Amino acid sequence: MPTPAQLAAQAFEQLRLPLPVPRHSPDVRLPDGRDATIVGENTWVWTDRKVWHPAVRRVQVGPVWAEVTATPAGMTFNSGTGGSTSCSGPGAPYDRSFGLHAASPDCGFVYTRSSVGQPGDQARASWAIQWSVSWVGSDGTADVGGDFPQMQSRAGASFAVAEVQALRAK
Repeated sequence: MPTPAQLAAQAFEQLRLPLPVPRHSPDVRLPDGRDATIVGENTWVWTDRKVWHPAVRRVQVGPVWAEVTATPAGMTFNSGTGGSTSCSGPGAPYDRSFGLHAASPDCGFVYTRSSVGQPGDQARASWAIQWSVSWVGSDGTADVGGDFPQMQSRAGASFAVAEVQALRAK
């Protein structure tokens, strides 16, 4: 008969984490139809909140069982042009009611250079959710538990980072 720790290791291997759903704003459309954000502008980054929930995997053999739970602990955004930011949650979705130049209240980035010169003239940004992983189990006579190493799920998106110049009327 396996131990709860052995079943926890099996559940850990079988655990499938939700991938981040990359979102960013402002969404600017370039004349060629590409999605873009702008150098020097507040770029909001977030993931769909539907993926921001614990992932659980349970394995049982007879009366012996173990359950592994991965809980989202934070998110990292890598800009794709150098630089990154860490966020404690999934980020706030952008809404135009915040204003065009508003900074994100919890997960934002300001690009300092364009993506010109990058492959396809696009930033290949990535969103990574960090997961704290623990387990509990029982052999029918005693309850046990512990922690596993932190896990990460990652997804990316490509978009242009454009430089624009403003004209002022005199």
